[in-house]
Order: sequence, then C-alpha cells, then structure tokens
Amino acid sequence: MDINATIEDLLTRYAEHLDTRAILIAKDAITRSPALLSEHLPKGTWLVAGDANTWAAAGDAFTAALERAGIDFTRYDVPDHHEHPHPVCDAASIAALQDFIAAGDYVAGVAIGAGTINDIVKFATHTAGIPAACIATAPSMNGFTSKIAAILSDGVKTTNGCHAPIVVVADIDVMNASPSRMIASGLGDLISKPVSNADWRLSAELNGTFHSDEAMEVIELGAAMLDGVAPRLQHSDDDAMAGLLGSLMISGLAMSIAGSSSPASGGEHLISHYIDMTAHAFDQSYDFHGCQVGVGTLTTALFYEKLAALDPSTIDVDARVDALATWDDHDALLATRFKKLHGAVVKHARPAYPSPDVLRARLSKLVENWDDVMTKVKRTLRTCAEIEEELRSADAPVRYAELDIARDRSRDAITWSKDIRNRYTILHLAWELGLLEEWADEALERLYE
Repeated sequence: MDINATIEDLLTRYAEHLDTRAILIAKDAITRSPALLSEHLPKGTWLVAGDANTWAAAGDAFTAALERAGIDFTRYDVPDHHEHPHPVCDAASIAALQDFIAAGDYVAGVAIGAGTINDIVKFATHTAGIPAACIATAPSMNGFTSKIAAILSDGVKTTNGCHAPIVVVADIDVMNASPSRMIASGLGDLISKPVSNADWRLSAELNGTFHSDEAMEVIELGAAMLDGVAPRLQHSDDDAMAGLLGSLMISGLAMSIAGSSSPASGGEHLISHYIDMTAHAFDQSYDFHGCQVGVGTLTTALFYEKLAALDPSTIDVDARVDALATWDDHDALLATRFKKLHGAVVKHARPAYPSPDVLRARLSKLVENWDDVMTKVKRTLRTCAEIEEELRSADAPVRYAELDIARDRSRDAITWSKDIRNRYTILHLAWELGLLEEWADEALERLYE
C-alpha cells in the first residue's frame, strides 16, 4: 500500500470535513518540509514552538531548513510545567502562547512535537485565528490530525474543539530515533480501536447517539496499515514505521470526519486519563498516554468477553434500577474518591448519571435486543489475548505494574474513571449491571503483574 497516496486520497475525498490539507511521511521529510509548508501557510513570520527535547529531535534541523529556504520565523520555547520537568497542555501553557502570539505579528504557528506541544499550538493558534502546522517528533499518539486538544482543566483531562494542523510532516528517520517507549505508546493508542469502536457502537445502540459508518471505514483503512507492523517497530524498520505513522494520521482524520473522538477513544482512554489526572493532582506515577491506553485496552477487551458470556435472561432490570443510588449519594461518593478534583469531575459525572427511567430503558433495550446489539458491538472486537500478543511483539507494556501504577490505584482507574467523562462505554454498562468491581478484580488478577 502506498501510504502517502492513500492519505492524499482521503484528504481529497473528505476535504469538506477536514482542516488538514497535506501530510508527508518520508525519510527526507524535514528537508522537504519548507516547500510543502509554504504551499499551505501564509507568507510572513511563522512562530515555531517546541521544548528542549523536540528542538533536539527535529526543531533544529527544521529551522535550519527554514533558514536555507529564506523563510522568516520566530522561535518559541514552550515552558515546563511548574510542578513537572516538562510542558503540560493546560490553561496556563495555552495562555502563555496566546500572549506571545498577540504580542507579535505572526501569520502561522508550527508545532515541533507530538501530543502536548501539538495540542498547545493548535489550540492557541485556533483562538488567535491563525493556521497551524506540525513537525512530528515521535509516533506516540494519534491526535496529530484531529480537531481536538487534550487539555488538563482544573485537574481533569478534557477534550476541547480546535482546528487541526493544515500540514503534518513526519520524518521516518526522526521517528525511528525516538525513544522505544514512545514508539510503543503510538501502537498502544492505535490498538484501542477494536474496543473504542465497540464502545461507540454500544452507545449508539443503547442511547441512540451518533455513529458514522463512513468514519468506521476510514478507521479500518488505517488499521490495515498495521498488519505485520508491531514486531518490526523496535528495529528501525522504515516500512513498519511508515505503517504506524499512516495509521496514526488516519485515526486523527477519522475523528475529524466523525466530529468527535469517539472512533478512537472509549473506556480504555478513560482509564489512561484517570491515571494522568491523578498523577498531576496527587504527584503520583504515570507512563506515556498510549502505553496506559494499551493496558486499558486489554482491560476493556476482557470486559467485553465477560459481557458476551452473560446470559441476558439473568439480568434483573428491576433489581438494577432499585439498586441505583440517588445522585446526591453518588455525588458524596465522588467527593470522597476524587477529593480536590471533585469540583472538576462532577461537571462530567452529573450529565452522565442515569435517572431510574433512563437506566430502566437502557437495560431493557439491551436485554430485549441482546443478539442484535452484541452482533453489532462484536464486529470490531479482538480478544484480549490477541491484543496482548501484538503489544508484546512491540515491547509495549501489557501489565499495570509495568506502568509503575500501584494495584489499588489500578483498580481505582478501572472502577472510578467512568465518572470523569460524559461518554458511555463498557465501563458504564458494567457499573449499571452491578458487575464493574467484580470484573475489575478479575481483570487485575490477569493484568496487574
């Protein structure tokens, strides 16, 4: 498969849904980038933003190429977070860049980085009304081409709408030189698609929420680029890296086509977001986002196996409705669980909390339409064992202990993370069935260490 040609076809076919106009994946991409960006960005001074690591990885080579091409630019060093030795995409980081943009005469912003730097730049440029581009520095996540930014807001990881980069450049030599854990993270972020797509379909079937077969087809096209890739990723295999990058770029395009992150983010991402937010709030350990997502994916894949094994006739809808706590009682529980993060969490938990009537209708629909719902949900699923084998072949973590997350905190991530986002997932259904804690304990027996 010609990855660049396939992506170009998607960019043309879905142009009305997309901000991104060009993606370049090549060994000489940095050298070719000034000419490509000049085709799509306005003439004038570009603001080029990176941090210490990303300047070393690609920024210095990129700005040298800009100088050779006679393109005017200003360097911006994204500051480290005041509590962490690296940048964090939060309101303060975005505001700092917005102020810098406002004080100058910049016609575009160029992010040198991956998740954090790209999100800071694309959100700040979006609010400033200037276009953005991205020079990727690691294949660590799937948000390069998405129209959302993951922002830490009041301690909670939130997704916020913005524009996507007009151009994304990924130099294969730069990608292969990135830390092996970041390469594993990119695979982990992508390998969630079987369960995130099942969650997306589950919500559509039980809640009537939006689902796009068109976006699903795009996701599956990206998934095909991963065939046979995982075992070769840690060996500087150019074709394998191109396949990973193509799939990452297409995943972001699918989110833009769908108009939400649902095609690529379900319960497994909530588990990762919980780990991230508690790490920042309570000074606890964490790993790369995609590495956490990979282990979360194994967890939710197991949950779907548990769900498929259920006999729907054993689901007592009346008993589950009778067991539903009042919102006030649940809110008190959230205050105990999330402590100083409670105020931020409740904004998401309250809209997602079901009334007795909503719960009764949802579970009744599940029981009455069990075969149809499960057939549709299982369309994209893979087994936990299959996913684990693929992650292992890329030296990606497959256990919570490998993420340096304590067992109790791992259990909390599985059982509490449903409340941090108003999006229906297998975690929510397991809780409504009264099985979340039981399934979490069984998952940890297999997936902790």
